[in-house]
Amino acid sequence: MCNKIIDNEVKNIITRFKQSNNINAEVKDLTHLKTYSIDDSQTLEIDDAISLEKIGLQHKLWIHIASPTSYFEYQSAIDRKARRLISTVYLSTNTYYMLPEILINGLFSLSNKEKRESLSLGVIFNEDGSVSSTEIVKSIIKVDLRLNYTEADELIDYAPKEEEDLGIISGILQIRKCWRKSSGALEILESFGKIIVEDNIPKIKIIDPTLSRQLISEAMILYGNLISNFTKVNKIPVPYRVQQPIDKVSNDNIQASDNKILYNFKLKKTMGKSYYSINPMPHSSLGLTSYLHATSPIRRYADLLVNYQLNRYLNNKDLISKEEVEQMIHDINNQGRQNIMRYREDQKYWLSKWFENNSYKEFNVILLNWINNYKNICILYFIEYHFSTICNLKSIKNLNIGDSFNVQNIVNNNNDIIYFELISLSK
Repeated sequence: MCNKIIDNEVKNIITRFKQSNNINAEVKDLTHLKTYSIDDSQTLEIDDAISLEKIGLQHKLWIHIASPTSYFEYQSAIDRKARRLISTVYLSTNTYYMLPEILINGLFSLSNKEKRESLSLGVIFNEDGSVSSTEIVKSIIKVDLRLNYTEADELIDYAPKEEEDLGIISGILQIRKCWRKSSGALEILESFGKIIVEDNIPKIKIIDPTLSRQLISEAMILYGNLISNFTKVNKIPVPYRVQQPIDKVSNDNIQASDNKILYNFKLKKTMGKSYYSINPMPHSSLGLTSYLHATSPIRRYADLLVNYQLNRYLNNKDLISKEEVEQMIHDINNQGRQNIMRYREDQKYWLSKWFENNSYKEFNVILLNWINNYKNICILYFIEYHFSTICNLKSIKNLNIGDSFNVQNIVNNNNDIIYFELISLSK
């Protein structure tokens, strides 16, 4: 019955959209701005885009976020299903979308060359990266260029005169990042490997922290920070993303220049737990006094909730009550943890399959930590593939944290943990 109700809501949304001719006269028309979306080529949920507006000698950065709540109501069947899921779940062989796929494809995503409603934030910066002025509006935009990260990196690197905007935006956001770091933000720039599955064969995909990925990351952090300031000032109930204070990192016995991998691992271990709260509190590792998730409303319910509240506030409508938001935050924290565990279990399963397929191979690793020395349980970092995992390590030698050596997978039917044996010490 629920699916039938959702199907009817989807049909009504599509009908209304076609009848409106994709133009809402009540919103700000920003279609004249050259607008870019940057994401992986296979991404379906395109939540965000960026533009640069030149105002005299100043630059105004625009960050546009999809506005699915312009099309369906809070407490609708679509909303209730999204709230049960809490987020899109990306597994290696399947994706469970939070919102109906037909609407993601045809209406919500900021698709190339199509006019789309969005919630846009315009920002002018001071020279030091602090914010001079902001503007938050309901808007109509049109993405001119949908780029993958490789294409975006090339535009930033080569900065052709006809496509110089991305290079300018990258420079502005690098200055903004420096401002955050001066406020206590931590930056860990490192490549990481993740499992992908193609034709039922697991592979390792390595993701590097290129300039375009840093650009998008910093733009999304900026949006979350400034929207949190806006909701805080205007007393709009939303789920804030907070992180407990960070402990000091000791450099004792760590040569950061020689063992950056170990240093980063220890640094990440000092970071406090992140969670959602009804109260705006600092996010320590970002160096911000308040922050929230608002840039992925197609794929995360916390962001969708912020989307609802912003649209209601800008439309002078009643807000979702603080009590309701607080209850939803409880659900978001609980179900969110379950979704993360589901993803990790999927990654662990396919990683064990990947090791089985490569059981003949020797791997160069770094010992990051002993979890249980007596049972030989440890965390190893696989240097060539840029990932770490919990392992059982068989060794006749005493090994210390930070040691580098070569291991080989021992084929074992125990799916809970992967077994390795020491082959040789690294020179």
